Amino acid sequence: METTVKAPAKINLFLRMDGTREDGYHLLYSVFQTLSLCDEITVRTFPREKNSSSSPIVIRSSSAALPEDITKNTVYKAAKRFLDAISEDETEVMIDLIKRIPSQAGLGGGSSDAAAVLLAMDSLFPGKVSREDLQKIAVSIGADVPFFLTGGTALCEGIGEIVTPLADLSGLHVLLMKPSRGVSTPACYAAFDEMGAVPMTLEEKKVLKETLSGEGSSEERFRKAFRYWANDLEPAAVEAVPEIENGIELMKEHGASYAAMTGSGSCIFGFFDSEEKMDEVLNDEVFTILKGEGWWAEKVRTL
Repeated sequence: METTVKAPAKINLFLRMDGTREDGYHLLYSVFQTLSLCDEITVRTFPREKNSSSSPIVIRSSSAALPEDITKNTVYKAAKRFLDAISEDETEVMIDLIKRIPSQAGLGGGSSDAAAVLLAMDSLFPGKVSREDLQKIAVSIGADVPFFLTGGTALCEGIGEIVTPLADLSGLHVLLMKPSRGVSTPACYAAFDEMGAVPMTLEEKKVLKETLSGEGSSEERFRKAFRYWANDLEPAAVEAVPEIENGIELMKEHGASYAAMTGSGSCIFGFFDSEEKMDEVLNDEVFTILKGEGWWAEKVRTL
């Protein structure tokens, strides 16, 4: 059996910290938005030979970034935990992964890949796992994974596992830019903790949610909402990778309605009125210099 699934990238339209749990995990209040930039995953299943000593799960990737211990990879975890959930030990799984989403970017590539594998396995073994149990498997892999089971526009709370779908915000022009250096997520959160932040108020939460929940086109709701957005992790990430700020300023100089960092970085994004406006950024001599320093860029749309 075989199926191919796309694994979309995401941006955090805004990312606010809402305190911490007793175990030290940070609580989020963020809206995630999927994008047209996608990894592609093909999952094949075969009958497993009796008494085979080889791993039941094999991953082949277009990227060289797979960990030495493959059991720590989110794609492996997704396939293994699904097989465990259905008590299936007579099946081998071959996963081919075409990577387009850069790592250490805040674009959710690893989490999206894991969710795509869960969806692929669910289609290959229909009815074996309930939607509720699939959600539990997703949470066990990583806090962002549950969001990618549905994608779109959604408010994510807790450590990311509480997902509330919002009105569709698809079709908007977004330019992604990433410096050559990534940002370590643990280091970014540690730096954020040192800086400190004022806790969110209930009124702030209400405004952030309501501005995206109203009626109107994607463009109309975006225009109403973006003035309230911010990423609490951005100052900490900029301290580690100062060039993030240079990219944001370049986007704003060329008319980005809103530009910010996504997740814990180092990728930044900007909303533009047209593809031509995004081309202006990419054709600017400043970006030519940045590209020579290893910057990556991609024109995408919200999904």
